[in-house]
Amino acid sequence: MKKKEFVYLQLSIFLAVLLLFQFKLFIFAFLLTFALILFLVFTSRQERVFSWTIAAYLTGNLLFLYGDRLLDELPFHTYILLILNRVLLIIPILLLIYVSKKFNKSANRYWQKPSWDARIYFPFIWRGFHSLSTKGFLIIALIMNSVILAPAILSADIPFVTDLFVFLIGFSVVNAFMEELLWRGILLTRMADLAGEKAAVIFSGISFGFSHLMLGYSLAVCLLFAIGGVFYGAITVKSGSMIPAILWHAVINVLMILSGFIPFSG
Repeated sequence: MKKKEFVYLQLSIFLAVLLLFQFKLFIFAFLLTFALILFLVFTSRQERVFSWTIAAYLTGNLLFLYGDRLLDELPFHTYILLILNRVLLIIPILLLIYVSKKFNKSANRYWQKPSWDARIYFPFIWRGFHSLSTKGFLIIALIMNSVILAPAILSADIPFVTDLFVFLIGFSVVNAFMEELLWRGILLTRMADLAGEKAAVIFSGISFGFSHLMLGYSLAVCLLFAIGGVFYGAITVKSGSMIPAILWHAVINVLMILSGFIPFSG
């Protein structure tokens, strides 16, 4: 098998493992991961970091599920438990960092100050507007997201109480930081090392979208999340930092809570 074909096979296996996990077919997910590791052992391939990345992601998310069950036993409000659920993402994150360090790889190449003036180019657009700075693109994206969700926010019947503001800030910040560290930090780095940044942006974005299936979102909504994940990845790669994606993600979380797409329960 040619190297390029094998690279895309590994990315496809990661997506397959993720989907099996989302549908709670844990045994099949582990068997597929084990088969990949075994194949690498017998073919004497030197680059095994991504196969172990898949194993760490799978194991970390399984431990995440067990941790989430333990949270249900705590005597806290539902909104506090939702915030703590997002904190538990530290489990797969730490396992993935461990694998990176074990192979002497940088765990996250996008943990640095962003280049706000880096240009983002758009094909087939009038010459005067075919590129934007990272800052300009982020501002326009946030305005568009706000306009799209404005009708839902205005029609949502959400009680404006102190607990809502705690949830609004706590969940939005924690979720944005943890998910971006996981997807646009560590996993995007590992995929970029394996297949280059273009393929990494696409595969990490698609995987990010479908990782929400277990949270109860429909396939259509997960496809929208996947598109969003591709944009998050693109702005991360262009700016050289995951910070713009964290800001974008946090604002969208706020808008989704205010519109009721992320339910608040005091």
